[in-house]
Amino acid sequence: VITHRIAHLITAHGVPAQSILAVTFTNKAADEMRQRIVNLLSKAGASGSPIVSTFHSFCVRLLRREGDRLADIRPGFTKQFSVYDDDEQLSIIKSVFKGVGLDDKFMQYRAALSRISHAKNHNQTPEDFYAASNDPKMSRLAVIFERYEERLRQANALDYDDLLLESVRLLRHDAETRHRVSGRIQFLMIDEYQDTNRSQYELMRLLCDRHSNVCVVGDEDQSIYGWRGADIHNILDFERDFPNAKVIRLEQNYRSTKNILEGASAVVANNKERKGKWLWTDSEAGWKIG
Repeated sequence: VITHRIAHLITAHGVPAQSILAVTFTNKAADEMRQRIVNLLSKAGASGSPIVSTFHSFCVRLLRREGDRLADIRPGFTKQFSVYDDDEQLSIIKSVFKGVGLDDKFMQYRAALSRISHAKNHNQTPEDFYAASNDPKMSRLAVIFERYEERLRQANALDYDDLLLESVRLLRHDAETRHRVSGRIQFLMIDEYQDTNRSQYELMRLLCDRHSNVCVVGDEDQSIYGWRGADIHNILDFERDFPNAKVIRLEQNYRSTKNILEGASAVVANNKERKGKWLWTDSEAGWKIG
């Protein structure tokens, strides 16, 4: 859907390719989308290079290019920041544990990183985390969270969650930067929208600051990543956020038989929070579900 829409915007409406941003979740998906767009444009005798990126790659590019004003609210930040991978984050958390006299008997190191990541995905600071703690273990984890953040700032480094959080903070903080960035992006498209978390949602709203040309593709019945911060209400409330939105239900299935689709539709119909759809296919009935 997104690749064909991009090709249509460029070939039929003359939209400059560089003013289109398409965002997805994995490098593999972004690479595949990019190649499909090239092929579609080539068939139409056109060319162009729209921005097709993961959320995190886009945020790295944004902060490298526009991040100067983030130093106002993140002291010491420069555009030459490092992005710490899993091993580097693990090294920091082990050092922090040691500094407060704890080891992995208190909590597995990766479990602590997972709790910190969960907090960040829900826009919680160490102070929020401490205020919400109701036992000594969680209070100690709040201290670990705070010192982990201090170490990142001292090193002018960001972890993967920070890439989103700090991009949102930058665009909120500096209106000039926000207007400049949102002005460059005339059309925004987001894949797998049911998997977006709150930071990704806020980033989308900020990138639409000067327009509402946003198209999202997703399936609320496939929202399975709530455990890592995905917020199903981002897709359920889309029409509320964008009252002029047009909803197109993609209900035809090309892979499964009628019996499989009817069984699947009967199951997901019991979901309490959904927009509602009924999948159908031109395929034969196929084997009954045993």
